[in-house]
Formats: sequence, C-alpha cells, structure tokens
Amino acid sequence: MARQRILLLYPNERDMSLVPPVIALFTSLLKERGHQVSLFDCTGYAFDGKADPDVEREKNLFFKTANPGQHAGVKAKLNNMYQDFTDKVNDFKPTLIAMTVTESTFLRGLSLLDYLRNKKSIHIPTIVGGVFPTFAPGRVIKENSIDIVCVGEGENAIVDLCDRMEKEQPIENIPNLWLKRKDGHIIKNLPGKAVDINQLPSLDFSIFDDDRFYRPMRGNIYRMLPIETHRGCPYTCTFCNSPSQGELYQKQTKSSFFRKKSMEKIREEFINFRDNWKGNYVFFWADTFLAWNKKELAEFCDMYSEFQFPFWCQSRPETVADNVDGLSKLRMLKEVGLHHMSFGLEHGNEEFRKRIIGRNYSNKVAIDALKNPAKLDITFTINNIIGFPDETRKLAFDTIEVNRKIDSFNLSCSTFAPYHGTKLRDLAENRKYIPQELIAPPNTDYSVLQMPHFTKEDIYKLQRTFVMYVKFPKSRWKEIERAEFNDDIGNALWSKLRKEFTESYFQTPEPAINKVNM
Repeated sequence: MARQRILLLYPNERDMSLVPPVIALFTSLLKERGHQVSLFDCTGYAFDGKADPDVEREKNLFFKTANPGQHAGVKAKLNNMYQDFTDKVNDFKPTLIAMTVTESTFLRGLSLLDYLRNKKSIHIPTIVGGVFPTFAPGRVIKENSIDIVCVGEGENAIVDLCDRMEKEQPIENIPNLWLKRKDGHIIKNLPGKAVDINQLPSLDFSIFDDDRFYRPMRGNIYRMLPIETHRGCPYTCTFCNSPSQGELYQKQTKSSFFRKKSMEKIREEFINFRDNWKGNYVFFWADTFLAWNKKELAEFCDMYSEFQFPFWCQSRPETVADNVDGLSKLRMLKEVGLHHMSFGLEHGNEEFRKRIIGRNYSNKVAIDALKNPAKLDITFTINNIIGFPDETRKLAFDTIEVNRKIDSFNLSCSTFAPYHGTKLRDLAENRKYIPQELIAPPNTDYSVLQMPHFTKEDIYKLQRTFVMYVKFPKSRWKEIERAEFNDDIGNALWSKLRKEFTESYFQTPEPAINKVNM
C-alpha cells in the first residue's frame, strides 16, 4: 500500500478572491488520513486581457494603494503558468490531481489539465468537483483530460477515493462520483447524504502562499480568512444555484443541503483562525449570514465577544428590516466587531424582481431596512445585477432609482451570468438568448445573452456608468449618457467623470482596525 499524493488545483481568475475554505478543508481531511497534499494556485498569474492588478483594484473604487509599510497583498506571478504547473507536477509527482471549479473558472482549469495530458509522458488520474461539475457532469466528464467528476459535496468522496487508491481497491461505486472507463463508458453514482458539517476538521491553510491571506478592505489591507457559518441558503433566488443544490439533495438523498454550524464548532474555528493562522479580519463564508433566528444570533454574539475580530458578512435587505428586531440585530453585531456588510438588492423593479428573480419584498421594505446600518454608522455595499433575461434598459433604470434612495458606502453592478443549475439559465436557453452548449465565462463587461430588446452593447454601456447614474445628480445624466459610448469622446468623458466620482464620492476610510504593518 502507498499513501496517495494529491495535487489540488485552484484555477482562480480573480486576484483578490479569498482563499477558498474547501481547499483548506480537503487538505486537513487528506492529511488526517496520512496522504500528502500540495497546491497549484493560479491566483496572481496574468491571463489574456487582464490589466495590471493594482489598476483593477483601483477601478472598483473600494481600494486605494497600500500605505508605506503595509503588506502589498497578492503577488504577481510573472512566469509562464503552464510551465510552472508542469514543473509542479514533475516535482511533486502526484498520484491524483483534484481540481475545484466554478463555471467561470472551468475553462482555465481545463486548459491546464489539457496541457499536461497532451504531454504523452504524463498521465495522472484527474478528478474535478465544484458547483459547475455538479450541474453539468456530462459536459465536464466528456473532456479527454478529466477522468472523474464529483457531483455534490466532495469531502467524503475524495477521502474514500484516495483511501481506496492507496489500498488498490475498486473505486467504481463511490457515492457522488462519475467515473469514465478506458472504453469511454461512464459510471454514474448517486450522491450520498449531505455532510455533517459539525464533524469536519479544522481548516488547514498551510499549502497557500502567505500573501494569499491579505485582502484590501476600505482602504487598508488585512490578514483575512474565511469562516463558514452556514452551508447552502434558505432562499430561492433564480440566478443562484444554491436552491438547486437543495433540490438535488432532497430528491436524491432525503437530506437537507442548507445547514447551520453549531456555535461550539464555529468557536473551534475561531480559535484555529486566531492561534494557528494569525488572522485579524474575518469574512463569513455564508450566502446569507443573517439566516440565523434571533436566538441563534444572540448566541453567536455572546460566543464571538470572546474574539471580536472585525468582520465582513453578506445578507439580504429584508433580514435587517426596519423594525426593532432589525436594528437590534445590527447593534449586537456591531458591538462584537461588525465592520462592513454587503447586501444583495440585485434589482429595483418589484414586479420583475418577484417574477424573474424570485425575491418577493417591496422597495419600501428594502429602502427602510437599509436605513438601519446607516443609523448605526455601519458601512455597507449594495450589490446589483443588470442584463437579466427579459430585462430592458427601462427596468435597469428602476434599479438605479432605488439605489439613489439608499445611503450606501459603496455599490457594485455586475453583468448577469447564466450559470448551470439556475432557473434563469433554463429561461435564457428557452428564450434562445444563449446556446445550450454555452459555458459562462469569467466575469466580463459584456453579457453573453443575445436579447433584441437589451443588447450586449447597451448592457455594457449601462454597466460601466451605473455608479455614476446612482451618485451624480440627475442634472448630470445627459453627460453620463454620452459617456456610455465606447468611442473617443465617450471614453474621454467617462475618464473625466470617473476621476470626479473618485474625488467626490469615494469616502475616506477610518483608521484601520488591527491594521497589518509589515
């Protein structure tokens, strides 16, 4: 018997993405079983069309260049990514390559596996998991360089796979795994029950480069690590694939995909965060952090008072509704370290939001709710999306109008992406806005939908001026409208307006909390 050597591959497209907890968790699980683990992290490598990382960070108006003496964050990797990956494989000599992907990172990761497999002297078994393989397993496993696909959660599957490989036992009947035989036949195992997240080991971040822990937040850089409090989401937004995860596990395993960690388990992870990884800022890895009821939230705040690291979390507007409960929730969280929140508004037309996006609350509820963080001087970001299927420019301006009524510290506007496993993906296919074979690309300025009533060009023009329409007075709207155009006059005007926007509306952050100085 030989212990396995697992090379984890993370084909990250975004320099500033947090370290993913799933890789730290797999590292811990596999080491517990005596296997050796290493990582190839694509973060920091250049790819086609990407600007200088510092320029990208400045563009989102949420970060200013580090002060003298501060850690500079993620380091750029100037070598050839494909050669570095090959060298890593030659040095580590893995018995298995395990890649975790989203839909937007799949093609980049696949290019690395293809590059390696095309070198005829190197043939190493590969397994690919993540949310995209879960909802498009047939598409993923047909690739020549992919041997196994994990459908659903991978904690039990990867441990079972590596243990059986070590003992040279058959692997064809492992739950959650689709396996491709040499003759091309695919074995499709059903998922096992949802993992008991309270029985998982503490995260092991040791295989990440140290610079990956540093992230900009409101003008300063912190040593930020993720803590998972919930897995899944109780809501059913149609642009998100969490609802489909819930349906998959309920149908196939009669178990719930949405789970809450116990306070004892979360406390254990904070101790690991503090003592082993020297974190000084927490990002709560939960689709909706305030999915706790009032009693659970009070228990969390009581437990967290022992630590009081500044933290960032995300939720929905109605979870801080404008009443005594909404205000008291935020007050409790601020007292123990709440530093910044993100709220997903997504769209500003009530009927469209309910019918197309699956969010049923009024604009008044959202606007009034988001007065609560302002009352307590809690800074927050509003997240918006434009380019939904069947949306029009007029509907998108409803989103702008609602944002103008909310005193947010910052706001974002993303272009809709039709991810597999979402109801809006199905709608986009049925409307013939996208071809069935489309794989949603990394976050781009341009929509992939072909809609006659809201073209790619129109979506792009509005997306790049969205924050200006929200923050500038309406007397400037004609000027902003001209800046939408991607021509010499429009680009010059956009640059001028962006400079004015930065100087007028980029709020100066307060002194950092536990700021990292190197």
